[in-house]
Amino acid sequence: MSKQAIKFGTDGWRGVIADDFTFDRVALVGDALEHYLQESGQGDKPLLIGYDRRFAAEAYAAHLANHLDSLGRAVIVHDEPCPTPVIAFGVLHHEAAGAVQLTASHNPFYYQGLKFIPYFAGPALPETTDRITALLEQLAGGFTPPPLRMKWDGATDNLREAYFTHLDTVVNAHSLASSGWRVLYNPMHGVGAGYVDGYLARAGMEVLTINSERDVYFGGGMPDPSPANLTPLATTLVEDDCQLLVGTDGDADRFGLVDPEGRYYGANHALPLLADYLVTYRKMQGDLVRTVATSHLLDDVAAEHSLKLIETAVGFKYVGAKLREGALIGGEESGGISVKGHIPEKDGILAAVLMLEMVATRGESLDAVYAELLKRYGPRDYIRIDQQLPAADKQRLLSRLAEYGGDKFAGKQIERRVTIDGFKFIFSDKSWVMLRASGTEPVVRIYIETTAPESFGKWRNQILDEVKKLLK
Repeated sequence: MSKQAIKFGTDGWRGVIADDFTFDRVALVGDALEHYLQESGQGDKPLLIGYDRRFAAEAYAAHLANHLDSLGRAVIVHDEPCPTPVIAFGVLHHEAAGAVQLTASHNPFYYQGLKFIPYFAGPALPETTDRITALLEQLAGGFTPPPLRMKWDGATDNLREAYFTHLDTVVNAHSLASSGWRVLYNPMHGVGAGYVDGYLARAGMEVLTINSERDVYFGGGMPDPSPANLTPLATTLVEDDCQLLVGTDGDADRFGLVDPEGRYYGANHALPLLADYLVTYRKMQGDLVRTVATSHLLDDVAAEHSLKLIETAVGFKYVGAKLREGALIGGEESGGISVKGHIPEKDGILAAVLMLEMVATRGESLDAVYAELLKRYGPRDYIRIDQQLPAADKQRLLSRLAEYGGDKFAGKQIERRVTIDGFKFIFSDKSWVMLRASGTEPVVRIYIETTAPESFGKWRNQILDEVKKLLK
């Protein structure tokens, strides 16, 4: 077995297939999870197991299920690849102890991962992942790998229809067909195929689906619904007479949208749009939640509707915790959104369907709806830059940011500082910049939002120059 310790992070454990991520190590994780479930009082409930479309995903799932079964754990395996939010929904549907999803989300094809979803159907909090990591360290020395068993003959289920029925209680499915739109859907060879398009077709909307077949190489790219991957399909939208492109990532918990003019809409656009829509048209109430690195347009929506705005550390686990407490909607800039009445887990299927419901209900294009939002709150432009830095430079930059006492940064007056997760400077014109170190890569992430898009390029360069100065 690999000498590198298994550590559970924000989205569980990920590793390179056949190098770090092996059948023996998956079984070891099963041992740790069983110990954790017994400790946490979940001994008599079943554990669900789902898997994505990556190489040998179903074999990893079967091997894990067989090992847990040998330990006395009741197991239910999804009978086909399924989205992470669907297996999370299954936790509540079956009143299960939790779920395991075999997925590496939007990572390159040579990765696989294992995510643990606790009994409340949302991302595990740090105290849980830290405990599982500690158990793995304790158990690794005396662990004897079980025989390889890549076929599961035990209990199975298919959650698709139950999930669709649940979605009917969260979205207004009847409004979808009223738009008369034709939607282009790109699951990027991931498990969203049959779910986004399946639900929309069930609701009476016409959908054209591309890249729906399983391809463990994901067409040679990454299954990430980013602007770089989706905007080139704008010409296909026009050619096929479609009004909107929907994309989801490898496990369908993240999303992106593109209109025929090539304009990209991600969580930074969708979160304030949907919050405003749910309050204004659905008459719903509750706190609005975003991570510290997400657009402040949501703050303006909260202020206009006299709602509380909650800012959390980066990671949907923190957003999910607030949704469990009754928040109306929560999200993060990297593509995750969920709402009241749904699971406290990010769901790209739900987000895409809600966006389509919104434009259908309003009877306008997505561009017109977003333009109206900016007219009310002022223009915005946002970018995330991943700055590659050696470990020593990364640490020096963080140390100097911690000591930074100036009243200006990159030529702008600092009005407020936020240190929830990294270092964030908020300026008097509502623009802001945040710097945060990646915990897993030699990268410092720089998030920038401006209220003056016309001078964004110049200001971005000033910020990068400021970072260079701090590194000297």
